[in-house]
Amino acid sequence: MKKLTALIGLTLLCGISLALTLNVSVDPSAWDGSLRGQPTAPLLEPGVPALNYYPVRVLIPFGEKVLNVSVQSSPYLLQRDGVYLDYARQQQPTSQPRPDATQPDPAIWQSDALFPAANHRYLGTQLQRGLQYAVLDLFPWKYNPVSRQIHAASEFSIEIETGWDDALATQQANFYAPALAARSVEGFALNPQALASYQQASRYRNHAPQSRLIDLSTPRQMVIITNSTASSWLQSYANWRDGSDISTGVFQTADIYASYPGTDNAAKVRAFISDAYQAWASTPQPLQYVILGGDDEIVPLRGCYGQVGDTVDLRMPTDLYFSNLDGDWNANGNDIWGEPQDQVDMLPEVHIGRFPAETQPEFENIIRKIQYYTGNSTFSNNTAIMFGENLNNNPLTWGGDYKDEVATSVPELYHLRTMYQRDGTYSEQGVWNAINEGVHVMNHMGHANQTFLMGQSNGSIQQLQNTEYGFLYTQGCYPAAFDQATSGDGESIAEHMLTASGGVFAFLGNTRYGWYSPGNTNGASQFYDRDYFIGLYQTANTQFGSALSYSREQNLNAAINYDVMRWCYYQMVLFGDPSIEVKPPDPALPLLSLESYTIDDVEGDGDGTINPGEIIRIHPVISNHQNWAAAHNVTATLSGLPAGAQLLSDPLVIPQLLPGQTADPGLYFRVQLPSGIDYGSYQITLELQSLHPVTNLSTGTRRFQLEYEITLIDGSFPWDCPVGSKSAPIVFDFDGDGSLDILYTDNFGNSHLLDNAGQQTGSIPAPLQQDVMRSAAYGQLIDGQEPALVLTSRTGKVLALAGDEVLFDYDGGSQFLFTPVIAQIDWQGGMEVVAHSLDGKIHVLDSSGNLLPGFPLDLGSAFHSELAVADIDGDGGNEIIVGCSNGKLHVIKSDGTPLAGFPLQVSGAINGAPTILANRRIAFGTSSHLHLATPAGSLVFSKPISSAMGGSPALADINADGALDIVFGTANGSLYAVSQSGIDLPGFPVQTGAVLQTPPIIADLDDDPNLEILVSSYVNSVYGFNHDGSVLDGFPFQTSFNGCTPSTLCDLDGDGWLKLVSGYSTGVLVLNLRRAEKDNRPWTVYRGSLTRQGSYASTGNVSNPAEEAPALRTALLQNFPNPFNPSTSIRFQLASEGSVRLAIYNLKGQLVRVLSDGHRSRGSHTVTWDGLDASGDPVSSGVYLYRLQAGGKVQSRRMLLLK
Repeated sequence: MKKLTALIGLTLLCGISLALTLNVSVDPSAWDGSLRGQPTAPLLEPGVPALNYYPVRVLIPFGEKVLNVSVQSSPYLLQRDGVYLDYARQQQPTSQPRPDATQPDPAIWQSDALFPAANHRYLGTQLQRGLQYAVLDLFPWKYNPVSRQIHAASEFSIEIETGWDDALATQQANFYAPALAARSVEGFALNPQALASYQQASRYRNHAPQSRLIDLSTPRQMVIITNSTASSWLQSYANWRDGSDISTGVFQTADIYASYPGTDNAAKVRAFISDAYQAWASTPQPLQYVILGGDDEIVPLRGCYGQVGDTVDLRMPTDLYFSNLDGDWNANGNDIWGEPQDQVDMLPEVHIGRFPAETQPEFENIIRKIQYYTGNSTFSNNTAIMFGENLNNNPLTWGGDYKDEVATSVPELYHLRTMYQRDGTYSEQGVWNAINEGVHVMNHMGHANQTFLMGQSNGSIQQLQNTEYGFLYTQGCYPAAFDQATSGDGESIAEHMLTASGGVFAFLGNTRYGWYSPGNTNGASQFYDRDYFIGLYQTANTQFGSALSYSREQNLNAAINYDVMRWCYYQMVLFGDPSIEVKPPDPALPLLSLESYTIDDVEGDGDGTINPGEIIRIHPVISNHQNWAAAHNVTATLSGLPAGAQLLSDPLVIPQLLPGQTADPGLYFRVQLPSGIDYGSYQITLELQSLHPVTNLSTGTRRFQLEYEITLIDGSFPWDCPVGSKSAPIVFDFDGDGSLDILYTDNFGNSHLLDNAGQQTGSIPAPLQQDVMRSAAYGQLIDGQEPALVLTSRTGKVLALAGDEVLFDYDGGSQFLFTPVIAQIDWQGGMEVVAHSLDGKIHVLDSSGNLLPGFPLDLGSAFHSELAVADIDGDGGNEIIVGCSNGKLHVIKSDGTPLAGFPLQVSGAINGAPTILANRRIAFGTSSHLHLATPAGSLVFSKPISSAMGGSPALADINADGALDIVFGTANGSLYAVSQSGIDLPGFPVQTGAVLQTPPIIADLDDDPNLEILVSSYVNSVYGFNHDGSVLDGFPFQTSFNGCTPSTLCDLDGDGWLKLVSGYSTGVLVLNLRRAEKDNRPWTVYRGSLTRQGSYASTGNVSNPAEEAPALRTALLQNFPNPFNPSTSIRFQLASEGSVRLAIYNLKGQLVRVLSDGHRSRGSHTVTWDGLDASGDPVSSGVYLYRLQAGGKVQSRRMLLLK
């Protein structure tokens, strides 16, 4: 591809000067600008042809000062014709993408001449560790943009005239480090043979330490500079590095400031480092590394000058200032440091790093991560990831293209991943996950600022929990801006990556802008990035600090000549220890993974939903990755169990997993959950590790989060419908199979029939598309016939449906917005349907859909709430009770005439639906008051309330005083329980903080004889309260299913446990309350019953011929309590009398005890088991089966005994 040879000669001129001649041969075919390997480099001036040149460094003999440089070349011969070369683009900051406006330079592209005109460019001399180099660029290739021809010269002769300089010799001798010289010139100087002349340097050395801080008898390879507070923390680190054969000393800034001259503290620190370096340079262990032990508030920074086009920075943080020791940096004395005219020394004498910490925990985190990295060979050791973002769309420029170049330098034994926007594999969460899982080598090209990098913020970095630590190199802008003026007290994101508990142990990045080239990969930052990885993995520069120095050295020529390269040269920093060596891949490491996992409750109630108090089994599927080594002595453990949970099993142990092998899927953990655990989402951490086959040490812990939910939501629900709904689901045994079903009516009037497992089994279609705004009613219209589903619609329809049959289709001529009622009105046989329309009319229809005499009745005002039907006057016939928007409460008799004493006038629209108590009083609400009216039309009380009533009240004897109380929620989240005297019950009202739009449910839900109250928010979160207003254990239960509709409380699947069935905007939600079914359930369905009569009489708690109870069925119910200790009650019910056997078994199927064996009557029965076996001995803790044989069927359930 290319060839570079040098023939070197040294000639004495006139007795007083030397002429150094080097003959260089080059490969003329290496003209292509895409060839970026050393020693070639591309021209970077915007608009010039994209040609390569040869950067050259010539080692000048010791003590010789360069007087003149000349270069002769062989003729430039035609190399290629018809070549369309691109032009170099204006560099852009990586965080500021904008359309590329670079244009070809017309002075070049319109000229019929070869470019460049010269054959070389001399850049001056540079010193490094006492070695002097002449720096120049050779131009072997030239381009004629008019003829489109490449011309090349294959031979160059470089002649450098020098003269002896005593002052220079002394300076060189003081900085010369013989122990480092050979490594310094290797791969850098064109003529390493000239190193022999430096053997005389010792004769000219005259340096003496400038302070008592320097001990000549104890040379240090590394010094740590920090303040007095941090010195004690860092001394232990220095001792540790001493033990690693890096002799290290800690020096305090206060001592340095008092001992060295300088214009400011930064200059004093540099003077100390220079003194220490020179004092120990001639020893076998010269100073090589410096750690600045703190951010700029502990160890000062040097801000330097940078300019790229119109972008100027006068205080670019430049730690390079403390490593490049033999130049001035401020030669013109204007205190703008590092200007091109400041005689800046560009080559480092020492390798510099910074611990950007302030507090002891921050220093300890950095040290802990470094020590873990160096002391362990773990799975992350073999991992590498390249991150690439989109840099520009005009022209399209991908960070992935940049990273592909760098990736070629990563050893093949690493398992390399790429996460590129170009390929659709990059995401902010993916980056966080990758770091958190543990990665050794990370390299990034993309956007950043001082608090943002790879989609991460300071906050997200602090949340990292990784225990495997790697290093990160990024070309992003500003991530390492550690100066207080830029990042402030919040600190830069790179500082957080070092000082956080997780993150990385070393960071390499920019204190200011990184730079890229639009449309190609010739970005200034890219050259340093690529050469860093070449140095780290393909040369002897395996320490993080020396690799950074190497990348600078390889780009020295460009940094001298191009402002953008100089900018990058200055601002690159290493956060970390520069003496730490990168770890090579370890071929003996496996990579363990969690392929999948399942969590079941087979030792609980087995319903697939994890509930408090259950024993759960966790089944991890563990594997070892293909193309990794075998894993030995694998252990799997759990951590992060919820408070009170108990691990019932030992760690899982797998003797060996071969590459690509998966462990036995039958392995599982057993965990006992506490009975009082809160509902919600939980995580348990699975930890996998194995032992290294050589060291017998851990290969690292991989952690995986196992997510599970302890919830009330039944495992078979929610059930989703493609059409929304505002209707309460109806729970009933629709198919007559002895099990309850759910009927969900959508907004179009179509009803979907679900079984108790959430499977759709049928439907009741509406004849035409409707617009149903509220709940349906369900009940028999004619004795002995199938019950009817009655709907009202905004289309003006009242529909009665029985299966596929339309019993009637009534058009009221106005919209119906509220729930219809099924009740007996005229006592002529059969039931009537009562509905009220938007135009203020009451419609009463017989079972055929015909209006009763006196109806429709126009009340002259619209309605804002449901109506009710009950016997108000006590004559055995029902009246219709309805409130209007004009504040009138009407009670209408069966003939359409008002009941005496009515209408009753109150202030404000009636929006709390009238609900009838057992004593025939009427409770109703307005937006500001709860009212209670007598059957005669007078008010018992008008009680102010905090907000509008949520739909309608529920009725129950909450305080057990023998009288019903009125319970309701409000739109502002208050739950009221009010006596018939208008007095709040003790503990009420309570504030839920939620919007309550549906009536409460009231039942006995715990072990005491008192009633409890459930109320649901708009998003179906459920709040539970005891009779005294205290919060019911296990509540609230939070969900986010918008659009709650009224609920039904029932034993849905006949297992003895109550479930709450409600609707949401597009489906049905069932909550498994895990509360035993009891007889005291006064208000469990919307408006008291499926007929929606809105009276306590219709609930069945008071004799009412219109309400039919479901048929009794043979069923084995869930024991209560469960888990239990020492005894539990087992309930079952029989549809008919007959022979019954109830027995207890263990999980092996062995009989433990027979509890009942004989004849039993029809009805409900309860048997108690005291935890004893047939011999009267206590049984052990665990899961037991109880089995009922009755009516030709066998039913079994599980229960848990805990001791």
